[in-house]
Amino acid sequence: MPIPLREGSLALLLLSGIGLCWLGVYSYRRWDEPGAGSFAAVAVILGLGAISSSVVVLTGSAAVPDTNVPLWTDIGLIAWAVAMVPWFLFALMYTGHKIDVGWKTVLAVFVPIGGIGLIVVLRVADSVEVPVVANLIGTFSLLYIVALLAVGCYLLLRTTYEYGHLALSQGLSLAVASITPLILVNSTSMMAGETSDLLVFGVFAVAFVVPAGGFALAVFRYRMFESTPAIGALGERAIPRETDDLVIVVDRDDRVIKLNEAAAETLADSPSSPLGESFESLTCLSVPSLQEAETVELETNAGSRKFDPQVTSFTDQHNRRLGSLLSLRDVTERELRKQRLEVLNRVLRHNLRNRVDVIKSNAEVITDETDSDYAATIRNSADELAELSSTARTIDELLSRQPATTHGDLPETIQELTPTDADVAVTLDIPDSASLETDWEALRVALKNAIENAIKHAKQSVTVAVEALPGGYSISISDDGSGIPDSELASLSAETETSLQHSTGLDLWQLKWSVTKFNGELSFDVTDGTTVRIEVPNQSA
Repeated sequence: MPIPLREGSLALLLLSGIGLCWLGVYSYRRWDEPGAGSFAAVAVILGLGAISSSVVVLTGSAAVPDTNVPLWTDIGLIAWAVAMVPWFLFALMYTGHKIDVGWKTVLAVFVPIGGIGLIVVLRVADSVEVPVVANLIGTFSLLYIVALLAVGCYLLLRTTYEYGHLALSQGLSLAVASITPLILVNSTSMMAGETSDLLVFGVFAVAFVVPAGGFALAVFRYRMFESTPAIGALGERAIPRETDDLVIVVDRDDRVIKLNEAAAETLADSPSSPLGESFESLTCLSVPSLQEAETVELETNAGSRKFDPQVTSFTDQHNRRLGSLLSLRDVTERELRKQRLEVLNRVLRHNLRNRVDVIKSNAEVITDETDSDYAATIRNSADELAELSSTARTIDELLSRQPATTHGDLPETIQELTPTDADVAVTLDIPDSASLETDWEALRVALKNAIENAIKHAKQSVTVAVEALPGGYSISISDDGSGIPDSELASLSAETETSLQHSTGLDLWQLKWSVTKFNGELSFDVTDGTTVRIEVPNQSA
């Protein structure tokens, strides 16, 4: 019996198929976000299923069979089943649970759905009875596909619910669009021969109209690919759970996607108020300017504070930027302490140098007018203060500059720094040549310090030896003096000075900091005199 108004349902089905194919191609060409390709595959596969079903109806019998399941419903079911593989992958990539999906993963997900195709083929062949084993495989495949559908829907619904810049209705439209074909296509199979043909065709057409409308709504109304939640998921995994640093996740357009509790309390009125807003509106700074700055000053809920910024970019499998993880460490107290030390250091060194010159001038006048030894004592003390000031200046200049590695010859440098007119015997046990790439300015300061102090405190002899090590050299400077006092070494080991535990000068600190500057190792042996051992890594090794 001819189907009344059949043409209307078929036209609706055909238009839905064409619309889904167009939407898939448009999404693939327009968007370059995680999951866009898989979403396009879902739309195209469902669209081809709808078009194929229309063609079968138009070229086949005009009536719905009373006993057998219509072929066009099988085509629709297969199209939906196949589409659930890219649907699942789309959900994984779009929500950021797995950005890099290879062909092995695709094949592993796809293989179990083959049972659906087997059942359809056997069912189309009317003369062949479907084996029990095939029915079991088909049932397993259907449950597997439903599981892919359910997991995909769950990930999308949870993500759109959790992320403030996304609408929950976006997740609902995607979930409904993916579930509807399963329900309605199976309904047409059960309705065949039980109800009017017009209703069967109408229900089948709606099975593809709903995904066409739902997908279009998500793409154009909710603009789901303009700010994908993948960066939020990646950023959330990267945010430390317990930290005082302000941590903010932004998407590729620098809109705030996530922020930790410290950032919300410091910069925002509430944890959700900055979500979806630009980072610049939150901090008055752009992400590129933050990336270039060493220290930034921000207005916070507690007033103006200084922060050290760190910007880490997230990329997808094609090395395209998805967004960034911004970390801001409050360094207000550190900067104040640094500024205070710089001012005090500069003022004290300047004033100390001037006062020392005055003291020495007056001491010389006293020497000319009297035979007392007091003038010599004053002059010697002034020289020691001047030397202390000079050492402080050297340390400040060394630690303030940026490290710079160059090539040099270690034995040549040692010979240059070793005085030839020392009051004690100096023995050099060094190779003819030892090429080294390191921070030579810092190394020269360390060697000069160690050699001069060894000569100063030695009784009769000093030995400088160089030994090759894997990846560098070991330099030993030994003297036969009384050894460095334990209190001096204790201060150095504690890395601080107290009123009860302190050194008598800056020489050891200068040595330690200069060795640290070129990433070396420093050790002392005071069992028999003093041996200073400096291990220098070769930066070219």
